[in-house]
Amino acid sequence: MASSHDRNQGAEIRERQNKAGRFGFVLGCVAAVLAVGINLWHAPRPWSLPSVALALLMAALNIPLGIALGLLGEKFTRPPKLK
Repeated sequence: MASSHDRNQGAEIRERQNKAGRFGFVLGCVAAVLAVGINLWHAPRPWSLPSVALALLMAALNIPLGIALGLLGEKFTRPPKLK
């Protein structure tokens, strides 16, 4: 049976992961906006539908990568008492 100490640690780890995931999501969104801007800056004008769609799809990849990096950072910086 799990003790209250184990439950408190589990709750603290979940809280840290939640914050790290949110931070990674924001990081991914910022990277996505910058990626769209850079890709459309280099795209020939007038913009065609495929070039805009490609820029948006490439930018959309940044969001899950940001979340993954946030969660990975949380795992690497987790204090030893929570491992």
